[in-house]
Amino acid sequence: MRLKEFLQGIPYLAWVVIYTAFCWGMFAAILGSVTPELRQELGNYQALGWLMTAWASGSIVGAMQGGRLAQRLAARKLFLNYCGLALVALLLIVLASNVWLLMVGFFFIAVLEAALITLGHSILARVYSEPQARGRVLSLVDVAFSAGNLATPLIVIGLQNFGDSWRLPYQLFFIPLIAALLLFWTHKPDSTESAQAPQAGGVSSSTIAAQPMSYLQLLRKPVLAWSMAAGMLGGFMEWAQYFWYVSYGIEVQHLSPNAARISLQFFIAGMVASRCWQAFWHSSWTLQQKLWRLNLLALAGLALAVLFPAHGWMPAYALGNFLFGLGNGVVFPALLAVMINHVPSQAARLSALLMMGFTLGAQLAGAVLGFAADWLGVHAAYSALLVAAVGFVGVTWYLRRATGQLPTQSLGSAS
Repeated sequence: MRLKEFLQGIPYLAWVVIYTAFCWGMFAAILGSVTPELRQELGNYQALGWLMTAWASGSIVGAMQGGRLAQRLAARKLFLNYCGLALVALLLIVLASNVWLLMVGFFFIAVLEAALITLGHSILARVYSEPQARGRVLSLVDVAFSAGNLATPLIVIGLQNFGDSWRLPYQLFFIPLIAALLLFWTHKPDSTESAQAPQAGGVSSSTIAAQPMSYLQLLRKPVLAWSMAAGMLGGFMEWAQYFWYVSYGIEVQHLSPNAARISLQFFIAGMVASRCWQAFWHSSWTLQQKLWRLNLLALAGLALAVLFPAHGWMPAYALGNFLFGLGNGVVFPALLAVMINHVPSQAARLSALLMMGFTLGAQLAGAVLGFAADWLGVHAAYSALLVAAVGFVGVTWYLRRATGQLPTQSLGSAS
């Protein structure tokens, strides 16, 4: 299917899900962008690491419960309630007077963010039952999320004209979050449950009739277990970069705060480029081949950043981050497509399961690297990303073996 036909065939409901992913992509990148200012207020890296852990813990809870609720309750009711409660949690973050209130705010907004993303994946799995179309639209969701990541550092830099408080970007986030709520509010309730894209071919009766499986039952399937392990490593690498690169750029690469934020932009640009390629352009590579081959680029970028940290040449820092992003960008959408293609009837729980893997990795990125940065230094802590990238190659190799007897598919093409 041609790109123009694919985009024209996306229904309104799917566009709302994509826009919501863009919003949460913006939110997710705020913390990494304001790390220097927030660390100054909190006093040390360890406190910042615990804050990140609270966020990651909330994501695990949200993914787990969101996967269950998405199979039991009406999507419209869930979406509107999630957005409304997220506004309350955001208000708590903006008004928090100490680290404990901040942790509570980040925990609850992460619960709601993960539940919303899981719900969005579930909605899209209902709208698109055909694997190729479903894979493409899932990739488009991640393109939107990455585009939000890309916008945030520039917004943070622009907001410095109005003050250097870390709260300003969070205050501004009320606007897109309210817009997401209103966009879904205007959608007719009956379409929420039965929307179908012309190219999706409808939801099969076997998908509708299938009974929910427990998370433990799903993890007993080797393909899903290896996918979750890969997700943990992918989440560790991605979120460690978001959380810690600005600090690494300032303290180890000796960049100014804004130069470090701009360098992080190249990582996000690589993520966006990788996801756009996966969503819109033809490739003869299978999903598994994409995962491990592109990770070699991430290895090269991380090696450049870790082994040659203080040469002072900004283009080299930017190149390293771009290669890292290019290699890591396909991890979540490709793994999710592998999992849903394996058990299509369990899309909501598979999305939740992969998000749990990613957030466990993010938890390690927050708490462990925060502790390591205080005791061993930022350079030693950041070097753990290179170790994780090596581990990811091994895990995805075993994933290829686990899927060796299954028909593998490339994500959609635009001819």
